[in-house]
Amino acid sequence: MLAGEVLWRWWHKRSAHLLLWGAGLLLYVLAGVCEVILSFGWSALAFRLWYWSGALMIPPILGQGTMHLLVRRKGVAIGFTLAVVFAAYASLAWVLSVQLDAAQFRPDGDIARFLTESYRAILPASPIRKVLPPILNGYGTLLLAGGAVYSAALFLRKQVLPNRVVGNVFIAVGGLLPALGGTLVKLAEDYSALSGLGAAVKYVAILLGVLVMWVGFRWSAR
Repeated sequence: MLAGEVLWRWWHKRSAHLLLWGAGLLLYVLAGVCEVILSFGWSALAFRLWYWSGALMIPPILGQGTMHLLVRRKGVAIGFTLAVVFAAYASLAWVLSVQLDAAQFRPDGDIARFLTESYRAILPASPIRKVLPPILNGYGTLLLAGGAVYSAALFLRKQVLPNRVVGNVFIAVGGLLPALGGTLVKLAEDYSALSGLGAAVKYVAILLGVLVMWVGFRWSAR
């Protein structure tokens, strides 16, 4: 619903930030569809696209939308967007080519918990897997949440558009909630005691994050 609303506004306004926000929200849909497919059985393509969209590309795409909204200097936002697009294609090529261990796919009826706690058994350890997710997620979360806070502070200081202040605060919180769940899941790679907590927090944080961002978007658009 939120993705459709954002893309509808992009269709009428043709603003780059709305297009990128809509694309990022569609990646949430893609990750969810892939998870549903995996709940019926093993699919290498669904697993690869689930990891690519959910673990790598959602935060940088959403964050890049915030950059287009806030950065007015010509060429800066476009240059970073081209870099993110290159990262998206490069990471997709890596995800589609990496060797998977399908024998480790044993969800035991709980696909959500399995994917959160045990996806690492299917996806082989590599320097790329260690480095790429924190870089892309950190970059995107910093832009999305940090940009929203900056925008809210700017409108508050100028004492204009109070709806934008409230909306951007909600967007910042909504951007940070999924990052919290993702951080716990990433830490669980090195600290197994966090696996259960990461699984419990991840999906709740994603749901709440999307709902809070939707509230923020509606407030900002008022």
